[in-house]
Amino acid sequence: MRTSTSLIALLGAVALFGCSSSETGPEKETPEDQMLEPPAQGAGVQYRMTSTIEPGQEIERCQLFVAPPEGLNVNREVVRYSGGSHHVLLYTTPYTEIPTETRRGVALDASQVHDCNDGPQADWDAKGVVAGSQSPDGNSFLGELPEGVALKVAPGTVLLMNTHYLNASSAPLETDARINLYTIPDEEVKVEAGMLFHYNPFISVPAHGASSARMRCTTEKDISVVRIQSHMHRRGVGYVANKVDLDGEMTALYAHDRWEGVPSQEFSPFLEVKAGESLDYRCDFKNTEDRNIAQGLTTKDEMCMLIGPYFPRSEAYENCASEEGYRASTWFGTGKSTCAEAFSCINSAGDDAAFYGCVVNSCEKVGPQLSEALNCQINGAYGACDEDCSQGAEACNTCILAACADEMEACEAATCD
Repeated sequence: MRTSTSLIALLGAVALFGCSSSETGPEKETPEDQMLEPPAQGAGVQYRMTSTIEPGQEIERCQLFVAPPEGLNVNREVVRYSGGSHHVLLYTTPYTEIPTETRRGVALDASQVHDCNDGPQADWDAKGVVAGSQSPDGNSFLGELPEGVALKVAPGTVLLMNTHYLNASSAPLETDARINLYTIPDEEVKVEAGMLFHYNPFISVPAHGASSARMRCTTEKDISVVRIQSHMHRRGVGYVANKVDLDGEMTALYAHDRWEGVPSQEFSPFLEVKAGESLDYRCDFKNTEDRNIAQGLTTKDEMCMLIGPYFPRSEAYENCASEEGYRASTWFGTGKSTCAEAFSCINSAGDDAAFYGCVVNSCEKVGPQLSEALNCQINGAYGACDEDCSQGAEACNTCILAACADEMEACEAATCD
């Protein structure tokens, strides 16, 4: 049986910033004269990674950099990288100096390119995304922000750059990834921007089957969205994003059927999302393998994300959380299970794929009640059980089940009719 504490542990371990990707071979090379020169002196900074990928090798690599002592006010970003990778990403971290060993206790010089094949979060603490792209020659995440708007990087912040390459050829592949961050002075910054990085952990695709993952995030503040992009792995066959207004009406924003070479949706004028309104997105998957596929950070797993710059910044909403920092997602299934049946399924699930499938296989109508009950347990009854949970699993479970009784009662009453 899955206890409340196991729900907390399972979903608490989901890396909201994880992004491992392609299983394709090298794409066309980006000619050297089309690669980026660094920004002019005083206009920004370039972060660059180069490495050699051996024939037949798939590898994820990382490198840590230190932001300038004056910090960065990023108003524009340009990314270029040689073919063979599905993404290049630049994360912020909580570090103020480059660590001398990984989270797993491995000593290394992280200022140099190094392997991080279990995903960057296995070795380093990543907080959020500054820049990146899923296209070797354009469609970067941040792109260009309006005049006076900037994504801020604190002085001396350690930044983590990450690439994921596959060399399907018979010769070594020389890779080159470059991120240019163009900055503006402090006195020109009128509004701080942020980067949406909404991550749906409830993905389960049966062997030789299909499924969908859908999530809704409601903002507590008025925001303006500049552009959005999707992120899926190779089983992704469809994607749609909508805006939901205060009356529940949905307006289509973005739809496509690509998991690589992903297009971005630009908004001109900017997409205004008012307090109480939501962004709602869905990923459709088709699995041709002989095994079940669940969400995760590697190419053996799947992802369903909505990414994009917006302003003014709401750090909580970037990760689909409340202003108090608690998970606040609403998940909608595409099956026929009631809320009570979904929780019964969760309690008997034998592995992660089955657990995530319990939500995927619930009916759309019970999404709000199921999500409220899950969020109450995942969030430890929104802090009410912090003291009990510090005393062990039994005390934690007893407190959470009592504190979340109203949400569970509403779940029990919710049906698909």
